[in-house]
Amino acid sequence: MTITQALDLDQPSRTLVRFAVAAALLLLPTLAAAAEPPPAATVTSDHPLAGRIWDPKTQRTISPDVLVERALAGGIVILGETHDNPDHHALQAWMVRRIAAAGRRPVTAWEMVETDHQGVLDANRNDMPGLGAALEWEKRGWPDWSLYRPIAEATMAAGGSLVAANLPGEVTRQIARSRESTETAARFGLDDPLSPQDATAMADEIRESHCNMLPATAIPAMVRVQRARDASMAEVVAEHATRPEVGPVILITGSGHARFDRGVPARLRALVPGVRTFSLAFMEVEPEDREATAAAAARFGAGLPPFDAIWFTGKAEREDQCAQLEKHLKAKK
Repeated sequence: MTITQALDLDQPSRTLVRFAVAAALLLLPTLAAAAEPPPAATVTSDHPLAGRIWDPKTQRTISPDVLVERALAGGIVILGETHDNPDHHALQAWMVRRIAAAGRRPVTAWEMVETDHQGVLDANRNDMPGLGAALEWEKRGWPDWSLYRPIAEATMAAGGSLVAANLPGEVTRQIARSRESTETAARFGLDDPLSPQDATAMADEIRESHCNMLPATAIPAMVRVQRARDASMAEVVAEHATRPEVGPVILITGSGHARFDRGVPARLRALVPGVRTFSLAFMEVEPEDREATAAAAARFGAGLPPFDAIWFTGKAEREDQCAQLEKHLKAKK
């Protein structure tokens, strides 16, 4: 199956059951748990945008309750983060709790866990404190497991499940070197060329996010890996989104993967066209941001930002990332 093929839903009864369940759930008092407000920010910020939730389509601020209601209307919810911002993870956990409080049993899929580590997730599903160590979370470069643990705990407390969604490391290396099989290329859509506009945009984003320090020859490989990771996550999410007995599927991922123009949602439209996807990006404010429309335009250009909603937050303190990258590249040489 290529990434452009819809899932084989040739079981009419299964499809009918899913729609029946979805219709019934929509009749539930979905905001019954509205008593839990969003957690207080730990990243201090007096910026006027911090804490605001913005709807790009209407260009208006919406309330947390309205945000949850819109998320509950979908079968897939994508929560796009900045990986090292603790407030983003606290808000993700809050979203999972609110979805669970509406009577749902979420399936939480993780960019941070490769699909060949699903067995580790399953074996340690009852040991939330030890799950991070079992997955070698920090060793593989992710921020402290304690930031992500509340998301997993909220999922399991609701009777949900945790699923790995990212490419296995060996497949990633093969794709980076253009040594993947024909079947792998087709499966992850790498045999379908990007439009010139998307190819340029993805290359520019990768170049800028790496402080313009990467050699030009490295960029095409990183674009291929980014596309394949989007495709892998979409494949996993789509598989679980067609199970009527669970849901919604919640994807925890970086905000770049949450874009509905060319990220995971774009691939989901081909795989499960009948399942609605809601994409929320948590976005750090910059000092020069003054209002939401201009802040979004500064990051995404003219037109609508590629998310269903944007939650502005304070900007986490961090070391100079460009200095760190420069040090890392010198060490590699």
